[in-house]
Amino acid sequence: DEARHKVEQGLRALGADDIELALVGPVVGHILGLQENARASEVEPERLKRQIFMSLRSVLERRLAHGPAVLVVEDLQWADAASIEGLHTLADWLFDRPLLLVLSGRPTFDPAALDFGRAEHAVVRLAPLTDAAIEAQLFALFGGAGAYPIDAALHRRIVGLAGGNPLFLEEIVRSLISEGILVREAHRWRCVPGSTAVEVPSSLEGLLLSRVDRLPAPARRTLQSAAILGSEFEFALLSAVDEDAADPALLNLLCDSEFLVPVCSDTQREPQQPAPRYRFASTLAHDVAYENLLLRRRTELHQRAGTILEQLRGTSPARLEDLDALCHHFSRGRDPARGARYLACAGDWARGIYANDDAVRYYDRALCILEYEAEHDVEAIGGIREHMGDLLGPMGRRDQARAQFEAVLAWAGVTGNVLREARMQRKLAGLHWDAGDRERSFTCLRTGLQLLDSTGAPAQDDAGTAIERAHLCQEMGRLAFRTGDNRAAVEWEERALQQAERAADRAAERAAERGDDDPVARRAAAAAISHALNTVGAALARLERFGEAVEHIERSVAVAEDAGLLQAACRSYANLGVLYATLDPGRAVTTCQTGLATARKIGDLGFQSRLYANLAVAYCALTQRCDDEGLQAAQSAIDLDRQLGQVDHLAVPLIVLGQIHQCHGDSAQALRYYSEALELAEKMGDGRRQSA
Repeated sequence: DEARHKVEQGLRALGADDIELALVGPVVGHILGLQENARASEVEPERLKRQIFMSLRSVLERRLAHGPAVLVVEDLQWADAASIEGLHTLADWLFDRPLLLVLSGRPTFDPAALDFGRAEHAVVRLAPLTDAAIEAQLFALFGGAGAYPIDAALHRRIVGLAGGNPLFLEEIVRSLISEGILVREAHRWRCVPGSTAVEVPSSLEGLLLSRVDRLPAPARRTLQSAAILGSEFEFALLSAVDEDAADPALLNLLCDSEFLVPVCSDTQREPQQPAPRYRFASTLAHDVAYENLLLRRRTELHQRAGTILEQLRGTSPARLEDLDALCHHFSRGRDPARGARYLACAGDWARGIYANDDAVRYYDRALCILEYEAEHDVEAIGGIREHMGDLLGPMGRRDQARAQFEAVLAWAGVTGNVLREARMQRKLAGLHWDAGDRERSFTCLRTGLQLLDSTGAPAQDDAGTAIERAHLCQEMGRLAFRTGDNRAAVEWEERALQQAERAADRAAERAAERGDDDPVARRAAAAAISHALNTVGAALARLERFGEAVEHIERSVAVAEDAGLLQAACRSYANLGVLYATLDPGRAVTTCQTGLATARKIGDLGFQSRLYANLAVAYCALTQRCDDEGLQAAQSAIDLDRQLGQVDHLAVPLIVLGQIHQCHGDSAQALRYYSEALELAEKMGDGRRQSA
């Protein structure tokens, strides 16, 4: 609650009004894991990603309204693909604003990943510091040349060893202090005689390791236990993982030795009290402490950290960083398969915001662990491969997606899992269609249906079998619809509807027989029914059987709302609004307004844009409401599309707004909107909108 309040305060301080707060606040809450956007799962992943980018843009634009700003993003070598894409999108949107974006990363990060288009940019590769700059820093560490305690011979050795690396220089000085070569006396430093013979390790890692080895044994144990928890950690978690290590006196010693830095908002903290959080002074210090642990001890601590985190965060945490921590610890502990399951959950999380590259990376890591295990969890491996195939296809990597589906298909055939075989045939059909091989696509769908009719398939009245048969029939209908065969589309979708209704009946019977409801099966059946009704309605509309079309789509809305499938309901409301716009404009207005309320409820701005455009058309049919409400609805759709970067839909409300101005005799204004819509349609290659 406190975090949500701070988010709202921050947005209002930047000048956000109630409307913007309602749009941006829930998305920011979702990013931060505050569960403010309770129905985020109802928003399609691609749209949710657009809304996240839109929210980041809105916050920055509000800040830039107060004056120029510099935004610094560090450590890009650790950034996920979604964050890199977000930075690229923001730079493209805000290229003409008074914003300086400063990005830093180590050499493992490739600056080519941020090949900005419209934004002016430059890459600065940092060379090692010159000897003169290293000498200046060395003097500054001791208060200037006048107080400099190091003799000329040792000075030359230090500058030479540093090699232009300021962190190496600082560690050399710390090492000399810890060895007693440099001694603090009163207000000055003194170098002991014979210091020119001192051995200084020739690498930064060696220096840090020698400093770690000189720590008292209890302090070294504390540092190593802390390293298990990452570069930043909570004192409470350290205490739970290794009670002996969480000694405030030892933590203070490590802070004095400049291995750790307290992260504490309370600057008046008592010295004997531990800070709530600590971080390692450098990434290298953390890595050296971690690598200095024996493998057996490291494995034991990772397992304990994972178990404690699971108790604190639960087995289904809402935040990605918690999932990441759980898979990190378990995959390095004694239960790597458990870590792989959390990696798969992290993949699902990333997939839920259309961060597909990150999701594939998580899934791939999970597969590596599971396939290395002596006892393969073939069911889990099959599920992860299927998820990867689902992602790789839309990413344009169809050959890789097909390889994943075919591997699952082969495994399903060996194990006699007919349902999964049929599902893989359906998904392979989609890949073949996208590749332009229509006949092969239809062959896969027919094969899937034959598999479900075989003797090895589950019983005909099994809910899972009926739902998969419904999906196959739906896909046959969808492809027929896309080829323009609307009669075949209606026939196939009606068959899909029969199967989905059979699945719903079977789920209800099982609930009555056993007294336990299966919400997953019930929801899946309802989704199939709603989808089939909607597609049948669209095909009937093309056949100019408008009354039947309306009846089917109205049923689709009712089924979706009854099952809480609000995204499906929004899609049906959008189609219904289009139909009513010509049949009954008054009902079209009511329908679009109801759809808008539903889209706002789930926070789906993409559907809000579509429904606003439909609403504008409906108002145009009611000429007495066109001047004010029609213009306002069309402009709302345009504003949302622009904010979301939704150029694939923006042409539609631009055409509607142009038509409104043309009807009112403002040809110049109409021409401006038509020209912009035409330019967008040409870029998208949309012949229908170019014609319009």
